[in-house]
Amino acid sequence: MKIFRIDLFLTIKIFFKSIFSFLKEDHESKIKKILCKNSLKNDFFFTSQCRVAFLIVLKFLKIKFPKKDEIIFSSYNLPEIVNVSENLKFKTVLCDLDRNTGFYDFKMLKKKINKKTSAIVLTNMFNSYQQSQRLKKICKEKKIHLIEDNAIYFDNFILSKKKKKYSGSFGDFTIYSFNIMKNISALYGGGVASNIKDFNLYGKKQISTFANFPKLILLKQIFIFFILKILAVGFLYKYFFFNIIRFAHVHNIYFLLKIFYPLLKFKIRNFPDYYFTNITPLSKKLIYFQLKDFNKRIGNHETRKLKNIYYLKNLKKIKTKKIRLFNIKDFNYQNFIDFPLLVKNRDKLNNFLLNRGIETRLYYYKNCEKIFKKKMKSCKNAKKFENEIICLPNNNQINLEYIDYIIGSISLFFLKKNN
Repeated sequence: MKIFRIDLFLTIKIFFKSIFSFLKEDHESKIKKILCKNSLKNDFFFTSQCRVAFLIVLKFLKIKFPKKDEIIFSSYNLPEIVNVSENLKFKTVLCDLDRNTGFYDFKMLKKKINKKTSAIVLTNMFNSYQQSQRLKKICKEKKIHLIEDNAIYFDNFILSKKKKKYSGSFGDFTIYSFNIMKNISALYGGGVASNIKDFNLYGKKQISTFANFPKLILLKQIFIFFILKILAVGFLYKYFFFNIIRFAHVHNIYFLLKIFYPLLKFKIRNFPDYYFTNITPLSKKLIYFQLKDFNKRIGNHETRKLKNIYYLKNLKKIKTKKIRLFNIKDFNYQNFIDFPLLVKNRDKLNNFLLNRGIETRLYYYKNCEKIFKKKMKSCKNAKKFENEIICLPNNNQINLEYIDYIIGSISLFFLKKNN
């Protein structure tokens, strides 16, 4: 049984096409046109990192609205993003999740908002159209900026009155990541789109002072890309790489897990100098050629939706109180890239599935309250998510027969005593 979980969407073909393309096209303006159309924005610019894009947004808000010094995040989040707020000396306000939706607990959120609130961060991960719209409405009523972190769900869209509405189209600012494992990869890079004219001028002035991207770091990313692509080859993945991943998880070999999941080794720190650089022309070509095939990728949306419905229907049949499924009413409005569920003995189940040849995804997001607000213990659901979330695969390599195998394996796990 084989399943590819090395999520490298950038293909060798597009990589070499970009390398050997001598077309003197204005790739940046064409990229901007596509991203602005999908995000309903009128301008876009590149940064070397998603975090740098977020940094520029927060610096702008700090200058423009000096009396508003609070940023609200979901406590279950990527610590590196929250760390940007901490570095800029904003007051970081953390809000718990609703355990049924994986999105903001709106009751708690409304209590957190005050006259000093500058922005709320919307992380596109488990949210639905209705939840995103509700948050947008709150921000509009309270005159608060909405920053949309679109790093994970870049090409996902939801249907609103039979019209496509892309993730990234809700916020005043939309943050993108083009890192090595992202849906659109430049091996390194990020960007931000916005309709706020003052911000767009400010952001472009900021990046005009940045140095050229370090060639050694780009070469390092290219090397990692090719190594991972080689390891994803069928027999190498099945008999070598997958077994290393399984061994690291089952035996909790931390130094190996850190290689596969860099987010495990988060440390509170300032930004390194190479963050403040501009991405290369090669990176722009890589993005451009992937975006040209964007419409082909959208066809996967309907297939993914059907698999998500199948997961939900059949997981409900497993007789155990140790699984919590999200409250999903309509997959037209919420379409997961991987199917998430909460499991009380998550790590034990993950190891069981690995031993049966099934590689899941564990989101190594953290309960940021534990990292940044150590004395507070108000985000209990975020703590549960950190310890219990597990995502089942939903990609092009699997079919309904394989999903039956996954669900059967989970059912078998809970039939065993002590599970």
